[in-house]
Parts: sequence; structure tokens; C-alpha cells
Amino acid sequence: MIETFWNICLLHDIGTRDQLLREAVRVVQTRKSLELQGAAHTSILEPEMLFQWMKQYAGEREFGHFPGDRELFYRLYQVGKDMDLLDYAVQTIQQDRVTGGIVVHTSIVERFKDMCERNLYRTLFITEVEKYLRGLAETRLYKQSFTITLLTESYIIAKLLKTYFETYPNVQIIQGSIYQPLPLQEKFDAILTIPNFGLKMDDVKDATIRDSEGVAINHLLPLLRDPGRISVTFPPRMMFQSGSIAKWREKTNESYPVQSVHMLPDGLFRPYTSVKTYQVEFGRSPSEQVLIGRLQLQKVSLEPEREISIHAEAFAQLENWRIDMLLDEDHDTLRSFQQAPVPKAKLRDVADIFRGKSILKQDLKAGNIKVLNISNIEDGEVKLDQLETIDEEERKVKRYEILPGDLVMACRGTVNKLAIFPEAESTVIASANIIVIRFKESMISGFAKIFLESPVGITMIQSFQRGTTVMNLNPSDVGEIELPLLPIDEQVNRVNCYNEENERFKQTIREATSRWEQVKNKLYNELY
Repeated sequence: MIETFWNICLLHDIGTRDQLLREAVRVVQTRKSLELQGAAHTSILEPEMLFQWMKQYAGEREFGHFPGDRELFYRLYQVGKDMDLLDYAVQTIQQDRVTGGIVVHTSIVERFKDMCERNLYRTLFITEVEKYLRGLAETRLYKQSFTITLLTESYIIAKLLKTYFETYPNVQIIQGSIYQPLPLQEKFDAILTIPNFGLKMDDVKDATIRDSEGVAINHLLPLLRDPGRISVTFPPRMMFQSGSIAKWREKTNESYPVQSVHMLPDGLFRPYTSVKTYQVEFGRSPSEQVLIGRLQLQKVSLEPEREISIHAEAFAQLENWRIDMLLDEDHDTLRSFQQAPVPKAKLRDVADIFRGKSILKQDLKAGNIKVLNISNIEDGEVKLDQLETIDEEERKVKRYEILPGDLVMACRGTVNKLAIFPEAESTVIASANIIVIRFKESMISGFAKIFLESPVGITMIQSFQRGTTVMNLNPSDVGEIELPLLPIDEQVNRVNCYNEENERFKQTIREATSRWEQVKNKLYNELY
């Protein structure tokens, strides 16, 4: 039924998400108005009569001009009059590739429902509900003993939901934006939201934060009833980025204490986003313990894979909410580093950090500028003989030049790669897949490389990864990584020891390989 309705619409250039939703609502509204007026045998109405009825009771005032004639409406009516509008909306939004709106996995709504039942919450507020329609339809949340308010910015989605839920007195539909103050007098026991990721909001009165996620939460938190909770889905940068976001985290936790933080399973939001995601619950009332964990998907439920709790005061002392490190099995090793009396410094304080130049495949050609990419880093070394080139003026790419002694780090891909850049005969620049770290006098790049390759260093790097399966590191995030700041002579001693043992290891491998080749060849020659 739904595909047939779509096909008829598409044949008549009715193809956008809102157009498809609008015509479905128009059809169902027409059917309901006929039933309300007691019109019998609606299925045998003539096209002209049906068309005029639609124009009178579900016409241009609410839905705009109908983009077709009486015959087209008659066909749409016959196909769509008994359609389940909620199911139709879910499928239409899921198929939409133009608007690109996120569709939240049902497990998020299921987990929210469990939280509400566990805490005996009754008044629920779900924002930007088009993102949650799939979970709403599959959990049938509206058929349970909750009073639910659904918010959407879209006029046509609001009309669709009002049409669908008009027989459910426990469901209210309102239109508005979470990125502006909501003029609501009512407060709620529980709020569910996934703000748009990574947008900067210009028209914000409170200039402490302009990121869309923070702006939305600032508008929603005052709507919580004590002892209510708000459950929010965040991207990685909201968990560990410094600056205004760090100040926002601290201020928010003071006023609306964090109750729990959970890492969501990788790929839960594909294909809409591939970054890591976290579910954070804020509350009106302080909690003695903050529950942190890692969730795994089991059918349509999110179940704890690992959970621990930390005291709320200890959580408040954290500079960021990188729970990845707290949940790591090697946390004792990491904690021993964090608690060690050795001085520490953030990378951004001891080095200049920049990402390389974006270079398209068609830009690679014979030229005087060489380009370092991830594939040119093998076994902790840069392979200069494998570099590709571009034809470009040196002055235009000078800002991306790599100098001898720079530490280069892969920021995309599937494997962490680090290397010290050696002497090169010509100019070499970094590609956009490489972060270049140029240390100041207080730190030796070789010492930093050793630390970042250690279990603690790897854990720290991974905790800043924004991607899931594919690594995605941001230079500003990398700058937040802490390193031990030893005196230069101690750094030199450790680097020399490392290099000496590494060279001895390589020599042993070379000798063993050569001996094995000789033995194999001798045995092969004796076979005949």
C-alpha cells in the first residue's frame, strides 16, 4: 500500500519528504471528515464529488494547493485512505535521502521507557519527534500509562501526528524548536532528546555556548520537574572538547547533576553518522554515585556490557567526560600515570599541532612537492621513497610542510600510526590524513612517540577518537593529551635506550631472517 502510494506520487512529481507526508495526511483527513459527517459508501464516491469534499474539508488552508486533478486525488484516496499514518511517516522519513535527518534506533526509546517505568515517571516530553518515530511506533509507548508531549519543528509532521493521535487523549503535539526558548508552562518527569550535532547557533542570547547541543539542553533543562531526568544523545566533542564546551559541562553538572553516562554501540546511528555517541542522563536532584558504562545491542534492547560507578564529587572533578578511559580494562595502569607525582603537560602546551592539506586524487601528479600519507608510515618509520607528488608553488603549501624531527600521527584510518619525520631532500607536506606535532624546547619528539605508543598513550589517543570503526582524530582534541614532562636529559636517555634496543631487535630479526633463508634454500637444493 505504502509503495503504491509513493509510486503514484512520484509519477506526478510529488517527491520530497514533506510533499509525500502532506498528501498522505490530506487523504486520511478527507476520509475522517467523511466519516465524521456520516457520509456512507465513501469508497464509491465519484472523483468529482470526492475532490470537492477534499477541497472543503482538507483543502488549501491547511495543506496548500493540491498538485493534481480530481483523477489523481481519487487514485491516491483509494490507495491511502486506510493507511497507518505513523507507519507511513516512519518509512517515508527512513527513505528520505535529501533532508538527511537522523532516525534513532528503537533501543534508545526502549531504554528511555525502562528509565521512566523504573522511576515511576508519568509525564514525558520527546523533542524533534521525527527522529524517534520508529521507536515510538515499535514500542507503542503511547498505548501505555504515560502522558506524552511530542515536539516537532515541522508543520506537516505536526499535522500528521495530530491526525494520527487524535483518539489518544494522553498524547499532545506541539510545534516549536529546542534551539529557541520554549514558551511552555508545563514541566515534565522525563525528557528525551538528540540535538543536531555540530551546528553553531548565532542568535543565542546566552553566549556562554553556541553549539547546538548545549543550546538545546539549556532550553530543555528548566522544563524538568523535580526529581525528573533528561536523557540526551551526545557526539564525542561534547564529552571532551575544551574551551566553552568544557565550561558548559562544568556549569551544567553543578545545576543539573549527571546521573549516568553510557557509550552507545558502534554503528547504532549509521548511515546518518559514524561518530561515537554517548547517552547522558541529567537530573534535578544530586546523586551520590554516577553510573558509567558501555552498552551493547541485543535485538532491540541496550544492555550493559560493562558498568561501574564513581562518586559524584569525583566525577565533578573530571576535566572531561571521557568515560572510555575509566571503563578501560587497563584503567589501573592509566590511573597510576595520572596519580604519579611526575610533572605532566598537555600536548598543546609543548607543541604546535596542525593537520595536513586536503589533496584530491586528481591533484597527484609529477611535481616538486612530495606528500606524506598514512600508507607511507610503516613500522613506526616514514618511507620517503614511496611518497607521491603534486605540482604546486612551494609558498602556497608552506604551512603544511613537515620538518625533520616532527612527530607525524595518522588521524584517519583503522590503525594508530606514529613516526618521527627524517631528513628529506625536497619539500614534503602532510596530507589531511596526517596530524603534525612540532615540539618546543621542553619536549623531544622521540620521547613523546615512545609515550604515545605505550598502553597508556594508546588508551589516551583512543579516548579522543570521534569515529567508531574508522579513526577520526581532531588536532584540537589531540592537544588535550597529557604527557610526562621529564627533564630533557632524562628524555634523551630514554630515547637513546629505546633506539639502541630497537636497533638490536631489528638486527636480530635481520640475522634470523637471513639464516632462515639460507636453511630453506639448502633444504630445497637437497630435494633433488
